[in-house]
Amino acid sequence: MILCSCNVITRAMIIETAQKLAAERPGRPVTPAQVFRELKVKAQCTVCFPVIRAVFVEAGLPFTCPEPLATEADLTERGERPGEVVRFDRVKRMR
Repeated sequence: MILCSCNVITRAMIIETAQKLAAERPGRPVTPAQVFRELKVKAQCTVCFPVIRAVFVEAGLPFTCPEPLATEADLTERGERPGEVVRFDRVKRMR
């Protein structure tokens, strides 16, 4: 089934790529943007992002929502002071 009609990306492509990314970076969340970069396409309308996140949940993959603008490592690397980073497992416990 096609999940991204802008780039003609299927559910199978999303899952395969997301699983590969998750295996390469254990414990770190996967984002739709990372999947798109790995597939060497650009997000266009981003209407598919919520559906892609739902696929991540169904596949049992760690994900982040909404897309972070920067990670703590990105900010530190740029010499900026990072704010609090809330892990997904902590958010689940807050509900």
